[in-house]
Amino acid sequence: MTPPRTILVHEYVTGGGYAALPQVPSLGAEGEIMLRSVLADFRSVDAARIVTTRDSRLRSSPLDADETVPLSPDGYTEGFGALLGRVDDVLVIAPEEHGILASLSDQVLAAGAKLLGSLPEGVRAAGDKWVCHTRLQAAGLPMPQTCLADPGQARETALALGLPVVLKTIDGQGSLGVCLATDTPSLEAALRLLGQDQKLLVQRYHAGLHASVSLLVAAKGVLPLCANGQDMLPGIPFSYQGGTTPLPDPSAAGAMALAAVAAEVIPGLRGFVGVDLVFDGRQWRIIEVNPRVTVAYAGVRQIIDCNLAQAIVRACLDNELPERVTLSGQVAFGKKRGTP
Repeated sequence: MTPPRTILVHEYVTGGGYAALPQVPSLGAEGEIMLRSVLADFRSVDAARIVTTRDSRLRSSPLDADETVPLSPDGYTEGFGALLGRVDDVLVIAPEEHGILASLSDQVLAAGAKLLGSLPEGVRAAGDKWVCHTRLQAAGLPMPQTCLADPGQARETALALGLPVVLKTIDGQGSLGVCLATDTPSLEAALRLLGQDQKLLVQRYHAGLHASVSLLVAAKGVLPLCANGQDMLPGIPFSYQGGTTPLPDPSAAGAMALAAVAAEVIPGLRGFVGVDLVFDGRQWRIIEVNPRVTVAYAGVRQIIDCNLAQAIVRACLDNELPERVTLSGQVAFGKKRGTP
């Protein structure tokens, strides 16, 4: 009898890799939502044994997996590496910041396991916001006017572009590395938060409707699943509160079509991918591409007529996408709504 495939679902922030977790509880909350939602779906994957990880400092209700492996930041590298030697497939949810997601993806492939997500080259191309911007801009896709400021030059770049502007780190995680500067005092506050010892992106600010599009990506193509409204509070920094799916707006179809093109432009994207956009009442503009499972997964899984985890497996391992998907109902998801 063939033994079941062993699938590791590893969420980096709550899974033992993020030493600063106690100081950034918002990332832990988002990680918990994604992890529990993904695990709930993977439990239905045929003939699979599900393994996950848990930061040994956390005390919470048990996770829905066949095995939960405790990891700590001190022994994370060795522990994660040892775990890769006894699993077949790995889904990694991790920040792109400092190359974390790309490095973990490299480790998975080096260990001989298969990725249930974007390839390292896709992660690097999407995770570097300037590289991503230049690729999408070269493809003729609409984006906010964006400048790359060298260390110490962000103030001058912002003033030259004209306030209000958005300042962001090149590979920041979530909304924590994104600030809105509407005047000189808020520009100074944003620079104090982000620091001036690194390159920053300075982007023209477009007020409007914030949204994301969730997609499934295989080597052979892209399938847009749905557009999701985002509860985003611009500030220093921006604050992401969750969202609603599907997006109840007649322009959602345009967002989905644009996001699908963006996903095709970035090489190496696989599995569940998110594209963030903003609509100013006239035009959708792409903000960034997330080469991994996002918080929106928690909402999408509740309204779609397929098991998202199974769809990810087929997209990544078998190069298969559903012919179509059907959505029903509408749900809210995110930190202030709990885990669906």
